Amino acid sequence: MSYQAFEYRNEYTPLLYRVQTKGFLLFKTQEPTHEPDINAFLQDPEHKERLSKLGREGWELVCVQPVVKGEVKLGNQNAQGWAYGMALPMGFLMFFKRPIPGA
Repeated sequence: MSYQAFEYRNEYTPLLYRVQTKGFLLFKTQEPTHEPDINAFLQDPEHKERLSKLGREGWELVCVQPVVKGEVKLGNQNAQGWAYGMALPMGFLMFFKRPIPGA
């Protein structure tokens, strides 16, 4: 019985979030939102080229795993305490494999 040997590779792709501009004239500030910029992620030419190159080299995408961070907000509005927490995706780990020729 013969077995196929594989080599493995991992790639990380960051996920960017939309930025909201607040204020007026000199008092403008930019604050990140909790809304991912999906169009920028999908249209990123470097990301597309990297995936195309991996495909041409024979790498097969096996699995995608989100990388998340915990976001916690605490507040006290009108003497009523509040808090929330959520997991925000920061990017994706992609796992590839390809057969080792002649192994």
